[in-house]
Amino acid sequence: MGFLKNFISSFSWAPSHVVGLSIGSSSVKLIELKRAGKLWKLMHFGMVHLPEDAILDREIVNTIAVTESIKTLVNQMKLKNKQVCSSISGSSVIVKKIQLEIHNEKEIQEQIFWEAEQYLPFDVNEVVMDYQILTKKKGPQKDIMLVAVKKTALESYKGCIEEAGLKVSIMDIDFFALQHLYELIYPPRSHEAVAVVDIGANSMKMVVICEGIPIFTKDTPLGGSHLTAEIKQKLNLSYVDAETLKVGGSQDGSLPQEVSDLINVAIENFSIEINKSLDFYHASSAGPQISCLLLTGGGSKLEGLPESFEESLGLPTQLINPFYTVTYDAKVFTQEYLNKIASLAAIPVGLAVRAGWK
Repeated sequence: MGFLKNFISSFSWAPSHVVGLSIGSSSVKLIELKRAGKLWKLMHFGMVHLPEDAILDREIVNTIAVTESIKTLVNQMKLKNKQVCSSISGSSVIVKKIQLEIHNEKEIQEQIFWEAEQYLPFDVNEVVMDYQILTKKKGPQKDIMLVAVKKTALESYKGCIEEAGLKVSIMDIDFFALQHLYELIYPPRSHEAVAVVDIGANSMKMVVICEGIPIFTKDTPLGGSHLTAEIKQKLNLSYVDAETLKVGGSQDGSLPQEVSDLINVAIENFSIEINKSLDFYHASSAGPQISCLLLTGGGSKLEGLPESFEESLGLPTQLINPFYTVTYDAKVFTQEYLNKIASLAAIPVGLAVRAGWK
């Protein structure tokens, strides 16, 4: 399915117009980029919020709602390219770095898939698998990135996309979309590891990247919707009003003390979970120390979050701007609008860029 595509070799360019489609637990986001010399140009971006029960535990429950949301975006954008790169995440996805001794290159896939069975929490016949050999040096000992996705989940996502009139050219993984985005913006850092963290509505995804390889991934079921639900309950508001208050404050920009307290608790909880993931990375990996933390996702927009993380985790922390190297028509998009959607566009941009690589 194209989950993995040669992390350690150069990519060659493919279509001039590329489309990334991200189906999250709370919204569907669609972006179209056009190649402009060595850069990408933003052509379209759109987002439609999903009903609360459309996706549960990141598995599609309401296929009609998801399909109609995608159709809405497709009709709005009038896409020139109907082939899209989309992604999947959650408990249906297993990303595992394993070590194997490979003595027969001709039987490498058979050996990897046979060995993979011990790492899967579900029947090997129920999954689609892919792999990438990460080791550059010669010799039988190989580091291998293994990805497995439950067929039912994969078919569910593909079905909604194709029912909406699009064609799935690549199904990727959210972790790898974050890596594609990182490599689009930042120059290579030799022997340095960087942690990219996406704080979404119902999950927090971390990928540690070193020399073009995702050497560690962690998916935690904690996101911004938990905070919204607490604000809703505390102040007896609708979910929409609670979300608005969380992100933008009151009409005068101020925050009620109750909301400020809840936000501080949420930031502390995010920090604790990230610290646990970092501890697990250092305990389970021989990878280098992490040099900085890069944040994205709707939850990263909380006031004071980067500064709080930097203080509690002891790591330089900054927000990712997915449009940093992307050009745009100032008559179509304002800088204010791009700043508003930046934290929401990371995975869609990463997917679109992936669609531009053969």
